[in-house]
Amino acid sequence: MAREDEAHIDALLREARANAPEPTAGFMARVMDDALEVQRGFALPRAERQSRAGVIETLRTLFGGWGAVGGLVTAGLAGLWIGFMGAQQVDTVASGYWQQSENLGTVNLLPEVETVAYVDEGGF
Repeated sequence: MAREDEAHIDALLREARANAPEPTAGFMARVMDDALEVQRGFALPRAERQSRAGVIETLRTLFGGWGAVGGLVTAGLAGLWIGFMGAQQVDTVASGYWQQSENLGTVNLLPEVETVAYVDEGGF
């Protein structure tokens, strides 16, 4: 950045500081009312604070924050999806994402054993 650009930016910032808007009295009164309400909430017993927080906030605190709740929701939805679609269909969909050339679940390592099992049961 050139020196003249820095000088121009410094001049703009000085002008902005000189013409800083002041908050209105009504706005400051609303801010103070909100602050006093929050402070009154700290003085309440713990049971009253939890009842005011609501169910969602209580669950968030119980599980350890939004990150943990997000992980639980994701795992729950994945479980629902797998349960609804079935493991075979999930494998089919997942193989489309990873573009595997061979699915190791379909490799038949002992083909004779299955043939013998069909012959013994009269499967042929």
